[in-house]
Amino acid sequence: MLEEKRKLLHDLIKSAPDNKLSEIEKLIKFALIPEVEPSEEEKRIIEQAEKEFKNGETKRYTIEELRKEFLGDE
Repeated sequence: MLEEKRKLLHDLIKSAPDNKLSEIEKLIKFALIPEVEPSEEEKRIIEQAEKEFKNGETKRYTIEELRKEFLGDE
């Protein structure tokens, strides 16, 4: 069964157009990233952020605002 799936995936990749290979590579690499449970500190930060969001204590940003803030786009 697994060998059949591997062959199918191999055949699909072989038949993919050249202009799609980079996208396929990214998808495969993404799928292979191991899932990691958040640490206790990360869980605490997430819970705090969710609480702040529910209480309306957070600010919404537009894409343009985020670009300017983090990328320096004008």
